[in-house]
Amino acid sequence: MARIVDPRCPRCGAPLPVQPGMDAVTCQYCGARSLIDRGRKPTTAPIPQGMHVVRVAPPSSNAAFTVAGAVAGMTVIGGIAGFLALGPSGGAGAGARPLLGVGPSAYFGDRPMIADVNGDGAPDVIGKSSIPAREEWIGAYDGRDGKPLWKTAVLAKDATTHEAKRAVVLGRVISVDALGKAQAYDLRTGKPSWSAPLGEKARRICQGDGVIVVETVDDAKHGLDPASGARRALAKDAACTPVPSSNEGEAPGYQIVSWSRFEALGLPRASGIEGMSADRALVPSGPGPRFLLGRRNKGSSVGMVAAVEKTKVLWKTVVPGVDPLTTRASGVDEAAYEGGLLVVPYDMKDHGEGTRLACFDGATGKRLWDVQIHKRSQVSYGLSTSANDVFYATWTSLYVFSLKTGELRYTIGTEF
Repeated sequence: MARIVDPRCPRCGAPLPVQPGMDAVTCQYCGARSLIDRGRKPTTAPIPQGMHVVRVAPPSSNAAFTVAGAVAGMTVIGGIAGFLALGPSGGAGAGARPLLGVGPSAYFGDRPMIADVNGDGAPDVIGKSSIPAREEWIGAYDGRDGKPLWKTAVLAKDATTHEAKRAVVLGRVISVDALGKAQAYDLRTGKPSWSAPLGEKARRICQGDGVIVVETVDDAKHGLDPASGARRALAKDAACTPVPSSNEGEAPGYQIVSWSRFEALGLPRASGIEGMSADRALVPSGPGPRFLLGRRNKGSSVGMVAAVEKTKVLWKTVVPGVDPLTTRASGVDEAAYEGGLLVVPYDMKDHGEGTRLACFDGATGKRLWDVQIHKRSQVSYGLSTSANDVFYATWTSLYVFSLKTGELRYTIGTEF
């Protein structure tokens, strides 16, 4: 029986979605193109400039495949992964049910958006998912155990690029593609509700007074009726409240700002805290401390965080809960805040040791827990929190931890 194999990209080491019959493959992460050599006959033709060769065992062979090029000699074992696939028309609201089958790996690769999808009062997870080189969709997953609730139809290419934006606002899941087309889906079922052309790429999706607001890259604001998508007039100074979204650096309850905004927000200067350089700050929307994110500026560079009240330092500490010199030298640029708890991920120096997650009491700086997320990719798609859980997405899987204890509860997607 033919095998579906999953070799690695010679440039970045990411899994390559090689399928039977393919002659070339494009890395979904770095974009590198590789020719596929299945070893049926010697290859004498010159390799095009800029391309690598990925050697894959032919379908009848039981041998492992090898990756040639930048990672010559690396041997990887391929295989077929089982996954839960929802029917193309949606979830329980459409009368469909999940089917257990065998097929290629299914990935979760999005900043997790947290909202109550099924109406049980508990937060669920929404995000872009994919079968690499085949299809991508937006899916909803039960927040209690990660089981699929619904999936949209396959997304068009322009809705899957880095320029596309997604958000959950006023009972709708909104996707704005790279051509400026807004598509709304019903939050409960994933069914298409309406679409509206904006004429420009989106920068941000947020919520106004009973209206969906899309800020576009030309600094315009577009008001959309949540029920119909009809245009709604917006006041010049209309508020735009953060919602669960793919917007970088903001979430309901806080925003992450760069050092250039410190002075305007009344924060200490980037180098204004002894022993620390701050590049970003997490600023909650309500009362309480604010948190500077950066690195140690004396001795070896190590991730640090500090809590401040205006310019007064309440506490500061290194982020790693393991030997700091075994962690990456770059500073902290990602964090989440929920219920008085600050959650900060950090990478190990050795890629084979992956990424860890630390949780601090926001008032005292006490480390409450520090756990291993994984020992795989150090690429992050985003971090979100609910009242009870922490959601950390790599570019293949979503890991869900207890906010109180750091215990891993479940994962969504296939680890590579």
